[in-house]
Amino acid sequence: MIEDPIYEIVRKRKLQDSFKTIVNGVSSTKRQIIEKDSIPYNTRHSSRLVHGSDFHERQRSAYCGLHSIHNLLRNTDITKNDLDEAAKECAEESGDSLSNHKHVSGFWSLNSMIRCLEKKGFHIKRGVTTRQKEDGTIEYIWNVGKTMYDLLDDTSIYGFIIHEPQHYTCYRKTLDKKHWQYSNSYFTSAQNMNPHEFCKQALEGVWNIFLVSKVEESI
Repeated sequence: MIEDPIYEIVRKRKLQDSFKTIVNGVSSTKRQIIEKDSIPYNTRHSSRLVHGSDFHERQRSAYCGLHSIHNLLRNTDITKNDLDEAAKECAEESGDSLSNHKHVSGFWSLNSMIRCLEKKGFHIKRGVTTRQKEDGTIEYIWNVGKTMYDLLDDTSIYGFIIHEPQHYTCYRKTLDKKHWQYSNSYFTSAQNMNPHEFCKQALEGVWNIFLVSKVEESI
């Protein structure tokens, strides 16, 4: 496995300092000012502009899973019906109750989310895996194969769907592809987030992250 050096920095210092101090000490990410003429997205009634031009969908009911997909892809092509169908298929294949994969208010299971994206032609990869060490503790391992900075330059990468406790969000590239930002439908807009902070949440098991990319077309 390839491990980003920033993770090593975080792990070595997290016992002595709060992570906020670590992030401030390592680097900072400045907000980008985007020209209004560069708006390439449809900002519908449930969406908001961030930094003057970016797509951000706000929370409705328990549709955070759908919002996280829309915010990651910056479009609304995937629909509630698509997720409902994926949930139905997951329930049928597993023999589970449909309620285990789709709540009446709209919250979808992680399996439903992944299945829906894969059916739509996206490749999904778990960002962090785990293994139990000899002392019984759990070790979290970076599973992407590239650093966060390498991912910025990879045009096949959209970003990450984040499964937080009882909530879905996403971590995506800024419009200029130079930085990362966190999009949470509970917030009024997407927020620039240092990749160190994102990786800390994932490598301490707080967030369950899934890398979303384009499927390479065969020639």
